[in-house]
Amino acid sequence: MSEADTETQSVIMTPLHFIESLNLNSDVHSVDLEDQRMLIPEYRINKAIGLYLPPFLLLMGTFGNVMTFLILRNKAMTRQSMNLFLAALAIADSIVLFVGLLRRWLGDILQMDIQSESDWLCKTVSVLGYSSSQFSVWQIIAVTIECYLVVSHPLHTSRYCNLTRAKRIICLIALLIVAINFHFLFTVSVHEHEHGLKECGSVAEFRLLVTIDASLYALLPFLLIVIFNTLIIIQTLKATIWRAAQNGPLINTADKRKVFKDNNIKLTVMLLSVSFTFLITTFPMAIVMVFHSGWSRDIENVPLSVIAQRQLIRTSAEMLMFLNHSVNFY
Repeated sequence: MSEADTETQSVIMTPLHFIESLNLNSDVHSVDLEDQRMLIPEYRINKAIGLYLPPFLLLMGTFGNVMTFLILRNKAMTRQSMNLFLAALAIADSIVLFVGLLRRWLGDILQMDIQSESDWLCKTVSVLGYSSSQFSVWQIIAVTIECYLVVSHPLHTSRYCNLTRAKRIICLIALLIVAINFHFLFTVSVHEHEHGLKECGSVAEFRLLVTIDASLYALLPFLLIVIFNTLIIIQTLKATIWRAAQNGPLINTADKRKVFKDNNIKLTVMLLSVSFTFLITTFPMAIVMVFHSGWSRDIENVPLSVIAQRQLIRTSAEMLMFLNHSVNFY
């Protein structure tokens, strides 16, 4: 998945490492190989994306997440439990951007991955990266479930959705996710390959744990969000039809506006946009994760043009995923 969030595969490999894992014989060979790469359009496009898109996403995401947190922590806004989840989401998204995207960008510029420089960095970044990305996703799930409760049981909203319960849920999610990802302190380390290439990766016997982490970021959340969004839409349509039947046909534009200006309708639309944005922007990364292990295994048996195409696909999926952590404010 995303690095310490995007790297939910058996070997935590960045796109930079993906191309660098080619068999290089010497520095001269490396220079010649770079010239060959630059002849490939996909490689040039990938390089441009890796250099110019991350700073834009970092600025947009940092501004949006800071504004979200400040607005939602305003005294008038803290009365709603849903806003507490969204404020926690803004914090998690910021951590994902700085631990994942900033590190990836610096890696492309400096031609090195900070995470692979030492064992303690490998372990710490893995725990922090996976935990923050998963925490972010599960805040979206919490918001989606609360939205469902609001539209399906409006008379019991205060009972199910209150600040005390929201704080407990946020703390419980954080503790569970850190506990689940604590294994990275023991299951990942820096491996030095031929030609001095360092790589932060998991020990073979613990690769199943990395797959479980991938499920917690993409597969299970994806399924839950689709289910609850479908239920929310059904309940909202039922409520709208019932209200129309009670009030009679909406004859003029003013009557129609009243329905669509209903606070619950606006809130539902806003929260649906947050969760659907997650689905759209993380689905490509989930697909790439399925194929990536196979790509890694046959990397020495395919031409440079195919490697460049795969790298471009992976980088595009990663940027879409990081976009998800940058746009919730907007």
